[in-house]
Amino acid sequence: MPDFDVCIIGAGPAGAASATLLARQGRRVALFDRAHFPRDKVCGDGITPRGVRALMRLGVYPAVRALARAHSGVTIRGSQAQSFTIDFGGNGRDPSDLLVVPRHTFDHVLLQHARATGLQMFEDTKVVDIRELPAGPCEIVTQQGQVFTCAVAVVATGAQTQLLRGTGLLSDKPAVEHAARVYFEGVKGLDQNVTLFFDGVDMPGYGWIFPVSDSAANIGCGVFDQRRAKQADRLRQLIATHPLLQPMLEDATQVGPIQAYPLRTDFAPIHAGVSRKFCVGEAAGLVNPITGEGIDYALESAEFLADAFGQHWHGDAPDTQALLQSYRAHLARRFGLRFRLYRWIQRNCLGSAQTDEFLRDVERSPALRRIVVDGLFGRAKPRDLLRPSILVPALRIALRGRSVDTAIRTH
Repeated sequence: MPDFDVCIIGAGPAGAASATLLARQGRRVALFDRAHFPRDKVCGDGITPRGVRALMRLGVYPAVRALARAHSGVTIRGSQAQSFTIDFGGNGRDPSDLLVVPRHTFDHVLLQHARATGLQMFEDTKVVDIRELPAGPCEIVTQQGQVFTCAVAVVATGAQTQLLRGTGLLSDKPAVEHAARVYFEGVKGLDQNVTLFFDGVDMPGYGWIFPVSDSAANIGCGVFDQRRAKQADRLRQLIATHPLLQPMLEDATQVGPIQAYPLRTDFAPIHAGVSRKFCVGEAAGLVNPITGEGIDYALESAEFLADAFGQHWHGDAPDTQALLQSYRAHLARRFGLRFRLYRWIQRNCLGSAQTDEFLRDVERSPALRRIVVDGLFGRAKPRDLLRPSILVPALRIALRGRSVDTAIRTH
């Protein structure tokens, strides 16, 4: 009999949600993290409406909502400094709104919720290896030299890939995209909207202002192009010179340093796991290639893993082959087409030559505005993104952008 049924490495949203759901099934769960909680995590801090619904299913929504700021709409500013606002359709309380809560707080709430299930938690414990014995359990090896055994291991280490590569879950170090954020207090002009701005940033990418209170905000920028990595420098420049940020930050105080972070958007069903080792959340590449958002994907992948466990673990020994096939199928059905569409849009519609035209189309068309916001913030289904109202302008912009790029190269 192994020490645990399941050992989960990483106690962020994907790991904590997986631990909660599996412990509720009666599994003997151990949760490991190299940090001591509460701990900070560099992020944009936004939780989409889809992520909010997952929190409701998990039973932790009331605790998160009490500490979060709800936003009822988004203000979008194009590279020509023209802006427009789209309402999410919520009222500040319903899950149609976007929540913003610092990850220092959010992750701690999720972990406390997981602890209440009776699992065993190992903080300040870095896992350095997962060994599969030929005819027995997995061995979890820590940096301190401890060895724990389990029937199944789950990796939820986010963008950190050292353990994934060392244990055969990834063959190579994946390319990553990049973002940076910083907090300010005493910010002027904050309202009930989050702000996305495209002027002055590297494309494809955007800058953001996510208020965490009436006078404080998470301000950042991201570039969803794997060739450009200096987002901390870009954000420092935006803070100093950007015409939108300068008046807002005139009397504000920066809280903490600017911090950059990588993003893995390389999801494919094969990244779900190998043998008795499984991956959830960003460890499976589940980050939106357009927005860089990953919390909703982390929570949903934890749900899919728990569903597969419930179907294929009867008695003391799980059917790991059937469990892995079921989990991969869940992920493929939910995210396969969605990620292919996101990558196509990223490559063909969000370059500097296309973004302004696309935003002008969005501003003119109420139907297009709704579907774009739903797509950005997690409510759109792939079939919604394939509607003519989306495809026709997207194809036109993509073709025109390609023509512009060809003309520039020719010239």
